[in-house]
Amino acid sequence: MTNYLIRRMFTMFIVLVLSTVAVFAILNAAPGGPLDGLRMQTDPRRRLTAEDYARLENLLGLDKPIHLRYIVWLAGDDWIEVLPTWFTGLNAFGEPFRNGDARGIIRGDWGESWSVSRGNDVLTVIKSRLGNTVTLMSLATILSLAVAIPIGVFSAVKQYSTLDYAATTFSFIGISMPVFWMGLMMIILFSVKFQQWGLPSLPSGGVVSLRGAGAGTLWDRAVHLIMPTIVLSLLYMAGWSRFMRTSMLDVLHQDYVRTARAKGLVERVVIAKHAFRNALIPLITIVTLQLSSLFGGAVLTETVFAYPGMGHLYFNAISRSDWPLVMGYLLILAVLVILSNLLADIAYVLVDPRIRYD
Repeated sequence: MTNYLIRRMFTMFIVLVLSTVAVFAILNAAPGGPLDGLRMQTDPRRRLTAEDYARLENLLGLDKPIHLRYIVWLAGDDWIEVLPTWFTGLNAFGEPFRNGDARGIIRGDWGESWSVSRGNDVLTVIKSRLGNTVTLMSLATILSLAVAIPIGVFSAVKQYSTLDYAATTFSFIGISMPVFWMGLMMIILFSVKFQQWGLPSLPSGGVVSLRGAGAGTLWDRAVHLIMPTIVLSLLYMAGWSRFMRTSMLDVLHQDYVRTARAKGLVERVVIAKHAFRNALIPLITIVTLQLSSLFGGAVLTETVFAYPGMGHLYFNAISRSDWPLVMGYLLILAVLVILSNLLADIAYVLVDPRIRYD
């Protein structure tokens, strides 16, 4: 197991380096940029000159070669003066590429937000949204597992029964239903219509109420989480219950399950001790890979409910060409995807004693 972990760590490091290259290259190759809004300015009084654009590009580092911008983003620019001038290049004003104030992401300097939260550190902006996303995604994951696993097990055990058909119908509806449509329908029903009918209504968005006696309390935050959690959970419930049902059906037809029954074991023991544990293996893969979304958030759900989480932040950063924020978001997401794959491999050993990495 130790040798396996060492090999995996080395592979994870290579994948992470390639991820940084891919994230930086793709975003810099994408059309658009932080100065596009200024270039489309039609008012002659606000139109900038070519020298003004050059100064802004120099301030943001956009006038530098892409390989140097990647190196500075990764490792900082306080050491770049040791490199020859032909490698570092000159900016539009004939000055070498060094500012002396960037330390790079590997030393904790992720840059500053260009537009979403102008002037603030990327990590500070991410930390301000991370707690909301972790809360929402954790609740949605727990609720989904609490419902999907029993439904999948009972559907497999009672195959072709009324319960199985009902669960299958629910799964198909949940998988095919657009998240944004479901969110809008819940807002219309539980926020708008309930208020019109004089019934207790749910808040249509946000994290806490802006005013009122209970604004900002724990109960207020819990009420704001109800609709986003349900909408997000329905999608996971539908897919995970199908995975659990399929895996359980496959296990129930294995020889060791037949042998357990032939020994006279109670059916409940056969299901819980022999079949269920092995049926969890495919679901572990899906759920552990889902752990990366605990940071990434749900873009559509958070946007529909105006929930200030990581998904909403990513949407705003993309729409406003805030490259440092987008790159920071994608890089952390890549790290979590890599770690979730390692966690899945370790979980396999804990669930299935037949799996060894020696």
